[in-house]
Amino acid sequence: MKIELQKNVYFAYCRDFEYVAVVAGMLADNLDGRLCREIYGEAFISKMKKKHRELAEILNSMYLGGLEMLEFLMNYETEEFSFEEYRAYIERMPTPQFIYQFFGYTATLEEVEAALSDDEALAALMDEGKLHIKSFVNLKQLINHRSEYLDLYFACMNDIKVPELEEYLDNYVKLLPQLEAELREQLAQNTPLEVSQHIMNKCFRAVREYKYHAFLPVAMLPRNAVTYFEKNQYVLYSKNRILSRQKALDILKVVSDESRIRIIDLLSECGKANGKRISEWVKIAPSTVSHHMEQLVECGIVREEKNGNYKEYSIHRENGENLIKELEGIILKNTDHKL
Repeated sequence: MKIELQKNVYFAYCRDFEYVAVVAGMLADNLDGRLCREIYGEAFISKMKKKHRELAEILNSMYLGGLEMLEFLMNYETEEFSFEEYRAYIERMPTPQFIYQFFGYTATLEEVEAALSDDEALAALMDEGKLHIKSFVNLKQLINHRSEYLDLYFACMNDIKVPELEEYLDNYVKLLPQLEAELREQLAQNTPLEVSQHIMNKCFRAVREYKYHAFLPVAMLPRNAVTYFEKNQYVLYSKNRILSRQKALDILKVVSDESRIRIIDLLSECGKANGKRISEWVKIAPSTVSHHMEQLVECGIVREEKNGNYKEYSIHRENGENLIKELEGIILKNTDHKL
């Protein structure tokens, strides 16, 4: 499904992306796999981790835990997405281009080409954070045995296509018209780039013009959102109303800290504040403030915006209101009950 909302701005849904998200959420320990556990159960997940042990080891050494598989969308021109054709496209790609895209263009293509014939240069790129992977052995596996890696990935993806998942996704598809309407409303008031930053809940370091923007809700995404960009921008986001209670729990866990409550109190009172003001108000070190703000932004209760050379923070009102509604629904479920 692909709908053009404005010129070169699309709302789309691709069920195959759900399977990529499940593999990442199930096997990568650094991602949020709670929805996978809810649908599959611990026993099934344990079985998959044992069966796909080699793949799990590779995914756990990567920053996006396997969501890197979608980086190749940037130059993949097609109206109807097919994973079989997508895989063939990846396999045909020259090795330097494969590594360059797989790790999100963080190194230059020239750097990658030079490093492929020099292990020391390759390790240096990894150590500098230009190739987002923690294991040199796994990096060499991707370079020298690309087809074997894809075999592992697609074998796991086929194993996770169970009736329980398909039923869950069938129900999720019913929400798409409402999600489309919400996106149209946001785009009526903001540019596509501003909407992207709103979904990611942060300001982008580099702002550029894209050929087109695509917004794709993914029910099983094991992160709040992830963006892929080069000439185009793809924003995948977990707009999952079925999990509103879990989202409330995520926020409550993060804010159950005295310093973070004081930060929220400050932001509610003054509207916006930068890290320096928060540090002075709460009387904690700037480095500690940065850690707290990262957690508050990630859970969605605080919004981050760039103002000149500084970041400013404010309460994410929509998420705050949704949290209150969810708690009311739990605590005040039966208002007629009398003790």
